[in-house]
Amino acid sequence: MVYAKRSFLFGLLILFSLLPAPLWAQDTAETNEPDTTAAQQADDPMASYRADAALAYEELVQAYLKNDWDKLEELTRSIRRHTRFFDRDQRNDVAYIQKSINDFRPRWWDKCASTSNISFQAEIWNKPLLANYMPTRAIGFQAVQPEGSYRKNRQGEYEPVITKLNVIVSWKPGLVNSQAPGTGKLAEIHEMRNGDLGEVIVWHELGHCYITNYLPLDQVIELYKNYSMLFSHLQEFYADLTSIQHSSPRARRFALMLRLDSLDHYDESEEHARASHAIGALVLHHVLQDPEAWPSFHFPPAVPKQQVELNTIIYLYEHMDPEWSLKEARALREMAGDFISKSGEKTLRARGVAPLAGDMSFSLMAAQDHQYQAQRDAYVAKRLQTLIDSGRADKPEEGKAYDPPVRHPLGNGEKVIRDKNALRIDIPA
Repeated sequence: MVYAKRSFLFGLLILFSLLPAPLWAQDTAETNEPDTTAAQQADDPMASYRADAALAYEELVQAYLKNDWDKLEELTRSIRRHTRFFDRDQRNDVAYIQKSINDFRPRWWDKCASTSNISFQAEIWNKPLLANYMPTRAIGFQAVQPEGSYRKNRQGEYEPVITKLNVIVSWKPGLVNSQAPGTGKLAEIHEMRNGDLGEVIVWHELGHCYITNYLPLDQVIELYKNYSMLFSHLQEFYADLTSIQHSSPRARRFALMLRLDSLDHYDESEEHARASHAIGALVLHHVLQDPEAWPSFHFPPAVPKQQVELNTIIYLYEHMDPEWSLKEARALREMAGDFISKSGEKTLRARGVAPLAGDMSFSLMAAQDHQYQAQRDAYVAKRLQTLIDSGRADKPEEGKAYDPPVRHPLGNGEKVIRDKNALRIDIPA
């Protein structure tokens, strides 16, 4: 009997050993496990402060990239308490953001929304500029009014002489600072506002004003009189660069995408189309030098069969990732600034021939660009094929072949008609 009792008890022990541990036993086991978080905090008592600093840094960068001015103002005041926990790159980023905010919203900015004629002192390319502004219903333009007098020439005859050029800039005041959502598929994807367009137009027209005011008067008069086609192309090119340099991060992309319709219906004799093509070539050839530094830029899944450079520029603009980095936003701005400082005057003296990365050149005048264009197309095709082979380019959509159309001007009486899902931006009437 004693043996039987022992067998019964032994069986119960085996049975209980097969059952899951009771809750109290499980709790005890969990309690006895090492607390990793506590251990980390013990090793680094500042861990929570570092986490808060990382969050504050990311919030500041995103507010900057998305033009959230109110939040940005609040964050720039509170970010100081986190500075000690930033690494060197983060501290540099914060300093850059704090410094550049005033570049995009200078003290005189609200005068750009005036509904009456006004003159104000602006600053372009780090130089003072008197802007004579006149509100209008047009999207934007520059007008030049000459002043002069009559002077006696060597033959004793009186002839008119221009002594001064008064430059007037104009745009829609209602677009400036507008928070109305932009329309068009690209505007929706990138959450753009009509104020972004207003910002780009303001800087563009002030860029026109800068060129006319800062070139010597006799040179400007000569350019207007005898080189009007060249000067109009140069003006649009420099004005577009001014928009990229001076516009805020979100508007900076708007400056690139603004004339996609002009590139669609490409007229090589039209100055806005040629200027936007030149800007696109500047961006594309810059990005091709180091594609990995531009992760938000996408490349087509195949080499275009025609107009290689032009179609690749269009694809680049159409497929930008809406989430881009502070590094990219800064690099795009610095690209424009570096070009003006190093090659702005050189391009003027070379009659519109601009140097590009990769030892390429672009002539704003299409008649002088044919040889350069062929070289650039061959270069882009080679670089693009390398990116496709390496997997850096986009994959083709299932069941669809990438085969962009020939970009050519509209015929007489034709109007721009596009699908509502076209990757374009609408320009408000």
